[in-house]
Amino acid sequence: MKRLAISLSVCLALVGFAATGHARRGGGKAAAPAADDNAGGEGGDKAAAPAAGGDQKEGGGAPAGESLDTTDQEPGKIEESLTEPKKQGPTSTLSWQDIVVVPRKAFLKGGRLELAPFAGVTVNDNLIRHYVFGADLNYYLTDALWIGLQGQYFVKQLETQEELVGLQFNRSSTLNRYLYGGAFNMGYVPSYGKFALFNRQIIHWEIWASAGVGATFTENITRDPAEQTRKGFKNTALTPNFGIGGRLFLTNWLTLNVAIRDYLIADKFEPAASTDPTMPECASPAVCKSQADTALVNNFMVYAGVGMYLPTKFTYKTPR
Repeated sequence: MKRLAISLSVCLALVGFAATGHARRGGGKAAAPAADDNAGGEGGDKAAAPAAGGDQKEGGGAPAGESLDTTDQEPGKIEESLTEPKKQGPTSTLSWQDIVVVPRKAFLKGGRLELAPFAGVTVNDNLIRHYVFGADLNYYLTDALWIGLQGQYFVKQLETQEELVGLQFNRSSTLNRYLYGGAFNMGYVPSYGKFALFNRQIIHWEIWASAGVGATFTENITRDPAEQTRKGFKNTALTPNFGIGGRLFLTNWLTLNVAIRDYLIADKFEPAASTDPTMPECASPAVCKSQADTALVNNFMVYAGVGMYLPTKFTYKTPR
């Protein structure tokens, strides 16, 4: 009986060792063999201890209850999981083409009409001053070239210097006053740019040059005011003009304009008293006009105004 118990203990130990090896290879837990009451509890406990120790050493890399074996998965799903591309979140549509270093012009004038009322004053005559009120009507053939019409209405004002000349030299000044005028002009924009106003707003500007020809209607001021009816006459003077100016663009249809323009007026003035007895007396406006002295006068005008463009909106025809 004693030999039979020892044989059974050895068999049970071999079975426990085999179970422990299987648990190590599979990553799972092996069930402890049941102890035989007849074989003695000491041998059974010693056989079960290695199995528990093997679990702690080999199975610690994976959580309890989770198997590392992939044999249970279908081959098709494994390949699909390996070849399927990773899903990415929504990407931005911006690119380097949307970054504009030099922005395009904020104001286009080609094919538009400009109505530009203005007001100005003469700056080069210290005897008589004229205030001018007028308007330009321009059509822009391109963004830099235009043709247009200009009309002016003048208001005269005699200066204090004119009265002092008579008192000091005992002479009367020979003066003409401007009534109204008109001109046909052409203009060109050679320069365009922008600047920052107090680092808060970008203001676009341009400089233009213009030239044209027209007519100015004038009337002489007689030296003796009592003879204005007899000696006074009106004249239509050919008037070429040259000017430079600038614009500040405020909105899509409104600009602020400033300019200086020189009107070259071929004017006629009251003739001086003649001592030649053969000359007819200046007894009527027609006779006085035929005997008038002709002179070329530079009339420098400085004026400011606004420009209103029609249509009030424009469309860019080329991409950035």
